Amino acid sequence: MFNHARTLLLNVSGSNGPGADYLGEELIPSEYAALSLNSSLKSVRQHIFGADPDRGMLNYRAYQLLSMIEKTDLQEFVVELDNRITYEFGNENSFVLQPTWEPKIEQISGTLDDIITVAGTPARPDYTGRLYYQFEVSVLGTTTIQINRQTPPTKSENLTLSLSSGLSEGFDLYYTGYKAFVNTVNPGASWRVSGYLQPQVDVTDIISSMESAGDPVLTELFGTKSIEPWATFKNLWYDSSDLVYRLGAIVLALIYRTDEARTNPYG
Repeated sequence: MFNHARTLLLNVSGSNGPGADYLGEELIPSEYAALSLNSSLKSVRQHIFGADPDRGMLNYRAYQLLSMIEKTDLQEFVVELDNRITYEFGNENSFVLQPTWEPKIEQISGTLDDIITVAGTPARPDYTGRLYYQFEVSVLGTTTIQINRQTPPTKSENLTLSLSSGLSEGFDLYYTGYKAFVNTVNPGASWRVSGYLQPQVDVTDIISSMESAGDPVLTELFGTKSIEPWATFKNLWYDSSDLVYRLGAIVLALIYRTDEARTNPYG
């Protein structure tokens, strides 16, 4: 089932869906085409989703923010656009299950005795907005291992491989905070390592980021005239002491401006 507010907040084409099994994925109308937004709205999106968000971050942050709004009377602005609500907070949601955020390892080639171990402290993905990572780790020769990051930002290096007490040193899995250790120098052994980095910022962090956006961006977002619903959103942002209402006002103003770009693309 579709929800128009969520569709506008993600602003991705419905024909581009990654499939129902992708993290946090929900239906977007196939006929919806991503809208071209002005620089101020793009700036607001970067403060919310990160500099270059992937679909995982878009789904995660949309769920986080719309669930937050759902618990307040600001929800009336969501259902004003569409009363079909597809997101429900619960313990079964994949975002709150710890295995969602653990690296997944798949052996591509080699023997059962060829083992890779992944360890480390996951990096914060909030500023780049890139949650999903995928690597192929390949033993190319008895002294060479290749670490190939296959998701943006891509990077591949051939590194020196040696074992000490049956284990290699840790090889950096770029931009994830993890390292890979192998127990083999068997040429042809290879593995796929993939997963999602869990976002770390909270309501306070996003608000602090938005406060640094600058007056031109906020003026473009809320407008210069006292027109609803943007007048309400503006008053909440500048006058409310409630962090949920302040951030909710930003999110709803972005949704409504995006809808305005859809219905009136020429201003």
